[in-house]
Amino acid sequence: MKKLFWLCAALSVTFMAYAGTVFFRSGRVLCAEVSEVKPSGFKRLCASEPPKRAVFAAVTIKLDRKRKIGIFDYSIRVKGKSYECAAIRDNSTGELTDVTDGGEKRRCTLFFELDASKFQDGGKAQLVCNAPGGGEVRLTFENRGERRFTPDYKIPEPGSEKSGK
Repeated sequence: MKKLFWLCAALSVTFMAYAGTVFFRSGRVLCAEVSEVKPSGFKRLCASEPPKRAVFAAVTIKLDRKRKIGIFDYSIRVKGKSYECAAIRDNSTGELTDVTDGGEKRRCTLFFELDASKFQDGGKAQLVCNAPGGGEVRLTFENRGERRFTPDYKIPEPGSEKSGK
């Protein structure tokens, strides 16, 4: 009975440590947020028209080793409408780019501009891989309102003590 108790306790700690991360094709989603505040230094790198009244979504990821990611690889679908990735920030350098690769401990943030009216009553959306057969991942976004996105250095690594939030 004691062994079963300790096994359950160990599994619950393991689950809590990874509760904040979501695995997907390119790596792990560490954080998904939406904010009314335009990200600092934001510059659109995609060609699609921005929504008339936009909110910004940020998906911070840790790329798997030897994986690359570009602005055309993923989109977000909210209530049947798709939004292209507008820019990527390489969190190692802080630069906005259209592609980055998964070197050692490489993290980046995908930025999207969403129609505020489609995203106002719920924080759920799908992150869609645009490659054939790429699939999709359901994400729940934290609504930051008029606050800025969480800085990368405050987003814990998967498996760290703070990642269970």
